[in-house]
Amino acid sequence: MLELQGTYTALPNKRLVIVAAPAVPATGVWAQDIQTLSDACEASGGCEVRFRSPFGPMAGMIKEKVAMKDRRRSFEGYVWFVRSDAQAATPLTS
Repeated sequence: MLELQGTYTALPNKRLVIVAAPAVPATGVWAQDIQTLSDACEASGGCEVRFRSPFGPMAGMIKEKVAMKDRRRSFEGYVWFVRSDAQAATPLTS
């Protein structure tokens, strides 16, 4: 599983889109995450990721989408919330 360093926000339908060929060149953590995703997804076409969102940790499977006439190169896929280690240690009560 690949751990992304940046904080990303998934769409309301839990779809994550990371544009890998932005109009303005990527810098910092975003550029590192794009390079890491490119390397990891190159061989298999997709990879499992884990990342932080403003609402908590999320994980999922994303695939690389190649650039088309009216679309930039990106990584897309569906993600879901995962319990953090602190939450997993807390017993559930009903």
